[in-house]
Amino acid sequence: MQTQPQFHPDDLRAMTGRLGQLDWAHGLTRNDIKSAYPDFPQAVYLHLPDSKRFGSPEEVLHAARLAPSRAEGEFLGAAPDIPANLSVEDGGPPAWGEDPLLTPGATIDSGSAEDREERET
Repeated sequence: MQTQPQFHPDDLRAMTGRLGQLDWAHGLTRNDIKSAYPDFPQAVYLHLPDSKRFGSPEEVLHAARLAPSRAEGEFLGAAPDIPANLSVEDGGPPAWGEDPLLTPGATIDSGSAEDREERET
């Protein structure tokens, strides 16, 4: 099981202060943060999703704290109802909707005639 990085409170305050000096106007990925803050702790860097854009130091620390549950996965039940925008906000893929390969009876309508029960004339 993946563990959370442990920091002395003074180190955590210093890191939060350094993160607070960055320009968050357009959001920053973990690579953007590492580029602007070369001493950014690798233990935190590795706990962040690769493609997510963070808008504040608080978001960065929150995502790092959630890393162990993200790595282990969470059981969402037989019929999870997860809006696509929440997936994207978490740095995941868009459109988590039903997958016909994994969800019995689900279909995908790509708009082609082959995907429609009745063929358009």
